[in-house]
Amino acid sequence: MTTMISRRSIGEHMSTGTAAPANLTTSVINPLIQATFETFEMMLDCKSRRTRLSLKDDTTQLYPITAVIGMTGQAAGSICLSFSREAACTAVKRMLDMDVDEITPLVCDTVGEFANVIAGSAKDRLADLSLELGIPNIIRGQNVQIDFPSNAQPLVIQFESDIGPFLIICGFVNR
Repeated sequence: MTTMISRRSIGEHMSTGTAAPANLTTSVINPLIQATFETFEMMLDCKSRRTRLSLKDDTTQLYPITAVIGMTGQAAGSICLSFSREAACTAVKRMLDMDVDEITPLVCDTVGEFANVIAGSAKDRLADLSLELGIPNIIRGQNVQIDFPSNAQPLVIQFESDIGPFLIICGFVNR
């Protein structure tokens, strides 16, 4: 699969009307994906690959640990990084050289920090949008639903990596 998402590919996944324009969505998502690839490589010595792009709906399943970072500026919305247990525990092993096999407060802190690095790196690439990022909030459990601004149509970007699967969900609206 290609690294970057085109305005056309986003447009194919979004209905007309209330969603953020494809150019805004693309301008936020592509730096986010690039930041994800680079952060996995730098912090985890890990290759990751985007495997699927879809619209989030009520059937979208999160992995057991998700970091949510709010975003405001010329766009508003959230960036969610959701890790499988395998990916989260392996990230702790690679970053801190500690063996863990369940989701603990240390695993939550590590996933939150990882999401913060990705979001901060993406923000640096989006200086023209004057974005401010909140601190990561961690959600544990798979049977949860994350809501976005009512007129956003969040996208789900699924990844496979050397440490396990993860996904990013992001939804934005113009301010």
